[in-house]
Amino acid sequence: MRDLIKEAIADLKKNEGFIYVTADGKKIDLHEAAARGIAVTPVNPKDNVIKKLESAGLYLTDGRFMNDFNELVSLINGSSSGRSGKRRTFTDAEKSKIIEEWKKVEAAGKKTKAAFAREIGVGYQTFINWLRG
Repeated sequence: MRDLIKEAIADLKKNEGFIYVTADGKKIDLHEAAARGIAVTPVNPKDNVIKKLESAGLYLTDGRFMNDFNELVSLINGSSSGRSGKRRTFTDAEKSKIIEEWKKVEAAGKKTKAAFAREIGVGYQTFINWLRG
């Protein structure tokens, strides 16, 4: 798999524009083909790379596959903190419950606003804005 990925990278880096293939599928330089009178077909190297990767099970043009793949990579690398990269939207009812909980915590004097906001996974300024109403 590693060799396939390295080959795909190399193919995309070295080819600017199209590559040219003969009727039997061999790559050939356009000038050489013209000099030898060989008919060629222009091929986008990206299409070839995509076909090779898909035959190996890597569907890089499929958005859902890529979301799953990226989540897997981030979980393996430990760079995910439980977030999927999307912002969380809170309903008004959820905001009200959070504010009620904050009032209890504030009355007990247990935490700062910043610590409470971090604990619930909300930015400090967002939390302040909720408190202001």
